[in-house]
Amino acid sequence: MSEELGKITKPTAENSALKRKLYLVQNIQNYFPENKEFKVLLEEYWSSISDQLDKLEKTAGLISYIHIEGMWQEFDDASKAIAESNPGCIEVVKERVKSGSKYKALEDENIYKTLIDWTRIAQLGFISEDVKKIVEENYSIIATKREEYISAKINELKESEVALFIISSGGHKYAEDIEMFNIIPPALDKMNRWIQENQESLANQEQEQRTPNNEDSQEKSDLWTP
Repeated sequence: MSEELGKITKPTAENSALKRKLYLVQNIQNYFPENKEFKVLLEEYWSSISDQLDKLEKTAGLISYIHIEGMWQEFDDASKAIAESNPGCIEVVKERVKSGSKYKALEDENIYKTLIDWTRIAQLGFISEDVKKIVEENYSIIATKREEYISAKINELKESEVALFIISSGGHKYAEDIEMFNIIPPALDKMNRWIQENQESLANQEQEQRTPNNEDSQEKSDLWTP
């Protein structure tokens, strides 16, 4: 059962200290790099996450391992990949690695890249039902394979060990004996409200960035169109 930080109830089991534990953090990235307001909110979010983790480690257990969804690289390469798009996240990770936590790659590179490719193909849409069926079946197979791989990695936790899992998507399944803590600082709610309040202007900005003029579109596009 997941618990939100700030609403955590004391474990009833006497051997709680021996339980395997998983701290879950939502990986919020800089979705609007040109917007200064969102950048400030993002910095506040990751600062709050760091503070909450510090408090949780004192009461529930020190972090043994750190996993980041979408990362198959070793720590140095993963840090470089994340640094530009999500400096707050990687700083949280680096602080704990310096304190003794061990970063462990969570993904299988081939499985992850294959899933990304099938996802992109599915997003193109279909005319043929036969092709749609092929794509959906292959997507389902690789998605299941990836989920099994991630679950197996998380399940490597030993008695009394704690892992920090920085997640990009929900729906992952974990062993029933792993105690989970969802770390959700007030800063996340503030970010969600800001996005809702600015939804229309953000959508317009995104549309402007995605829509080239017709001349550029014809010159640069290599896609076949009927």
